[in-house]
Amino acid sequence: MNKFKYLFMAAALGFTFTACDDDDDNYGALDNLDMIVRSQSIADGATVRPYKAEVLSINYNNVVGINPDIAITLNGEPVNVSVNSDNHMQIVIDLQLSKYTEYTLEIPQGAIFCAEKPDMVAAAKTIKFDTNAGIRKSMVATSLHNPSATPEAVNVYNFLLENYGQKQLSGSMGEVAWGLGFTELVAAEAGKYPAIVGFDYIHLSESPANWIDYSDITPVQTVWNNNGIPAMTWHWNVPHSEVKAVKEIWKGETATGEWANSVIITPTAETEEGKEPVNIFDDVQVGQSIMVTFKNASADAQGSLKNSDWAAIDNGTEYFNISGERYTWTISKEMLDQLKEGGLIVGGKNHTITGVFIAEGDESKGGFSCDNTKFKPSNVMVEGSWENKIATADIEKLAGYLKLLQDANIPVLWRPFHEAAGDYTWGAWFWWGSEGVEVTKKLWVYLHDKLTNEYGLNNLIWVWTMQTSDAGNLADVSKLIEAYPGDEYVDIVCADLYEDAFTNHTDQFDIINSAVGCRKIIALGEVGNMLDIESTVADKDNAMWSYFMGWYEQNDEGPAFLTWNTNGEWKTIMENSLVINRDNMPSLK
Repeated sequence: MNKFKYLFMAAALGFTFTACDDDDDNYGALDNLDMIVRSQSIADGATVRPYKAEVLSINYNNVVGINPDIAITLNGEPVNVSVNSDNHMQIVIDLQLSKYTEYTLEIPQGAIFCAEKPDMVAAAKTIKFDTNAGIRKSMVATSLHNPSATPEAVNVYNFLLENYGQKQLSGSMGEVAWGLGFTELVAAEAGKYPAIVGFDYIHLSESPANWIDYSDITPVQTVWNNNGIPAMTWHWNVPHSEVKAVKEIWKGETATGEWANSVIITPTAETEEGKEPVNIFDDVQVGQSIMVTFKNASADAQGSLKNSDWAAIDNGTEYFNISGERYTWTISKEMLDQLKEGGLIVGGKNHTITGVFIAEGDESKGGFSCDNTKFKPSNVMVEGSWENKIATADIEKLAGYLKLLQDANIPVLWRPFHEAAGDYTWGAWFWWGSEGVEVTKKLWVYLHDKLTNEYGLNNLIWVWTMQTSDAGNLADVSKLIEAYPGDEYVDIVCADLYEDAFTNHTDQFDIINSAVGCRKIIALGEVGNMLDIESTVADKDNAMWSYFMGWYEQNDEGPAFLTWNTNGEWKTIMENSLVINRDNMPSLK
């Protein structure tokens, strides 16, 4: 390598140099710096495939020399080491690796030194890695972690285990509103019905309503009765912020019955004789809320907020479904004008109104995004906190819906708290990951124990979603291990991947498989673009995901799959002989 080329490269990195004569063969050592490793081709703790790792390269910050008297070893045996002749700043170590083996590379202090300053030696370095890549069927858990799992759940798991590494189950979401629209579209265009159909309890707070009712299990039952496997996600919507009453408007008890009785609140309050009447809404502000407390709400209870003309206040929804113990309605400028002029009529049907208040906070708007809620996941487990009260009610409601499935002998691939870490560098996307992986793990265990032990739900096959992204790159295995709740709470581990079409995602498969020590079935919880299943088994070590779940997205202009896959791509993957569709599914009842 030309020394001026070397000097230019190092200068670009911002280093200073020792002086050197034009006559000598000196590359120029970097002043005041020890020998520093800048990068290496195999990270500490990594899992590699032998045929993809024939060498291990390490880049230093200086031109390197190798001391032949100090052996560099791999599992105690000396290895062949050379200097990259193109840049002189990299050593190349020849590897001859076997499958499913743990390796330790030892570079003793002084084995590598600065060629310009031989007394400047590199510190000792150890790199541990393994070749536990690919499916090791003998190590995968042979049963669900719940010893009381229902026979149907056991049958589903056994079927997945039987086919793991040999065939892949196809899957697609049904649709966001508790139906089968998108799956039917896939089946119509691809010619085959997916083996797994996904549902989502994203509208839990709205159900039951005329457009969403999770108590009607017909869509799920249809899938199960036709030998399909239901999968459930939970985009858990929570309030935007805690609501606190700041002013009492009315207190008492009024049973609304079947559209009977309402609380009529006039804007003027009684005052002492001779004084001007006071408008009780004069000190109310836009952005505050009307909060109505109630009890004895039936399953079809509805609330109603009307103005003095008995019309929907603020031109909003005249009647709305309610459950729990209260509801709130954010006060707009138009609503405040109506309140001051004519007051408020609170009514509805089939519940008992117990109070009307002005409140701070916003319970009516929320979501699952970190940006849309101040809901703290750590407080879910704190008895008496507002988060705990919300979560307790939501879990009770959810458990009731899941119990309907269990009573119908329907098992579920159950995937809550998905994508908790968001991205390890840029932060969490959803509230359940907003306080870090330790809190999310506790939240997982909390929900697991509530549903399993308190509510007796044994039809759930628990699926944990691992994050594989760190600033757009593959996450380190140690981060995946740190975030994992534990084998005793998880049956299947998956990833959500939206990457280039018809790749095999082998690298992501390997880091997940390594993180769980090959002990769990690995699946694709969500995919955008379809993957190339042929290449997953063409690799010398199997990397076939157990199943995939195509996410719903369709073109409004017709039967095309928007953004990710064309009809032809769906047809190609669904017709592949390695893919299991509903028409070749056995009954798992």
